Amino acid sequence: MLFSSSTRSLATLALSSSLLLTLSGCGKSSASVPKGGAAAKAPEDLPVDVVAVASAPLGIGVPAVGTLGAYESVDVRSELSRRLVKIDAREGTFVKKGQPLFELDSADLEAQLEQLRVRESLAERELARQKKLRDEQLTTQQDFDRIETQLAEARAQRRVLEVTLAKTKIRAPFDGTLGLRRVSEGAWVEPKDVLATFQDLSRYKIDFRVPERHGSAIRAGQEFSFSIEGRGETFTGTVSAVEPEVEESTRSVLVRGVVNRTEGLMPGAFANVLLPVTDQKGTLSVPSHAIVPSVRGQSVFVVKDGKAKQVEVKVGVRTAEIVQILSGVSAGDRVVTSNLLRVRDGQAVKATLKS
Repeated sequence: MLFSSSTRSLATLALSSSLLLTLSGCGKSSASVPKGGAAAKAPEDLPVDVVAVASAPLGIGVPAVGTLGAYESVDVRSELSRRLVKIDAREGTFVKKGQPLFELDSADLEAQLEQLRVRESLAERELARQKKLRDEQLTTQQDFDRIETQLAEARAQRRVLEVTLAKTKIRAPFDGTLGLRRVSEGAWVEPKDVLATFQDLSRYKIDFRVPERHGSAIRAGQEFSFSIEGRGETFTGTVSAVEPEVEESTRSVLVRGVVNRTEGLMPGAFANVLLPVTDQKGTLSVPSHAIVPSVRGQSVFVVKDGKAKQVEVKVGVRTAEIVQILSGVSAGDRVVTSNLLRVRDGQAVKATLKS
């Protein structure tokens, strides 16, 4: 019985110790920290700067290429097939309008003209006699009308021949410079033959093309700048006229500019033109650094409901600071301009509006 009582005492002591250890473990569990450390914080919104897209007049420089030409230029040709008998102007010299350049053989025409003058004089005297006889009622009206018709015919033939005779002297059509002649005295010339070129070099003109979207913004009197290959300086000109239609094959508008005579410029030179254009109706634009290359072309990030959304855009003219937006965004959209290397489509952002 003594052995049994001792056994019970040991069992009771073991149970008490076990209970204390259990309670102690429970206390430590309620106050313990998870094995992974402190609870992970939610990711913060990415701070970005944004600008509001607005429609406003946009001043841009439209590049174009053109060719410098004489203000007026013609190929000098003969209207008649005749022999060249005289060259009145030297190559490379300035000639006033109306002064003769070349003369063709006209001996036969002058003889015919003298013959017609004789016929005309005879018809005039005969008409005077017929009028006197008619007044005295010694001739018929029919005879009088016949002589009057012969006189009118002789006069008409004389005028036609005088016009032909005038064409034997080829004159300067305007004030200009005679180019290199391609014929010599004694040569037989025909209308298809070019005798020389003749150019007005008091001014120059440049024809160039611009995209059709800028056609309505170009006005006569606008100034533009251009450079010539091999020349370091920049020259200026003025728009004189704009073609009132769009060329279908190139979807462009032809523009003609006028340039004052400048030493060293020559017709035929290649010109790089920069035409400042302001879209008065207003256009959408964003800072140039807001444009992000994408798989399909160009895109921007637009902030909507606190998240960045990548939007494909179609761009127009680009300058060092801004890019024209033709489609993809609307006025009032907020476009991301900073942290573009970190922002992702659908990412939560904290936007700060910049002016």
